[in-house]
Amino acid sequence: MNVVTIYVRIYLDCLRRAAASIAKSPWTLLLPMGLLLALQLAGVLASPLGVGAGLVMGLVLAALGSCYLYFLAELVGNARVRVNEFGRSVRVYFWAVANVLFVYWIASLLLGAMLRGSAQAQAFNFALTLVALVLLNAVPEVIYQSNTHGGLETMGRAVRFLQSNWLEWGVPNALFLAGLWFLLSRAQASLFFLFGYLGLVALSILVGALFHLVMVFRGHLFAALDGTSHRQRMFRYRTTA
Repeated sequence: MNVVTIYVRIYLDCLRRAAASIAKSPWTLLLPMGLLLALQLAGVLASPLGVGAGLVMGLVLAALGSCYLYFLAELVGNARVRVNEFGRSVRVYFWAVANVLFVYWIASLLLGAMLRGSAQAQAFNFALTLVALVLLNAVPEVIYQSNTHGGLETMGRAVRFLQSNWLEWGVPNALFLAGLWFLLSRAQASLFFLFGYLGLVALSILVGALFHLVMVFRGHLFAALDGTSHRQRMFRYRTTA
């Protein structure tokens, strides 16, 4: 088997595992949409707090992030999860997520201070966000599979993973991202024209469900790639053909 065939097998195996994981708890397909609505509601409630709204939203984001990572961890571990686990879910990874957000916030403040008054400030902020999205792409998986807690520790671990697996990790993620973008950009106007706001609600639920499938797939892929070399993967999937 050539390299492409081997990695297609790895991706298909991870996709099959992701579907099987979600099949045990299909209600989790609604989880991304539910958490997004909770974040938006928190934003509305926190808006009168002024300067304190940023701190409150940071805590809310850490809690919701912990919640989602908890359920991802359980699904990738092939466990069946229930709605009554929400209370535990917001605590398990709260500080791990909060520490990453804190480091990113500090970096944003420092960059803003250095570029204060500069015409390029907005462009540099956008560049920082883009670099973070690329280099720290595997942060969610690092948190719930490697059990890191410090912000810098988690970020460093994510960067090292990407350095070792940038192509194997990047190709499927780029394809899924392109697919989601295509679905949003092409289907949104058509569904609104045909079904009004009901169509947009249906599209939001569909996109959330697809996003969830991608995240569970990523969890299985991270587990398959992390700690293994290209040679080991080639040998394993050749011998199991």
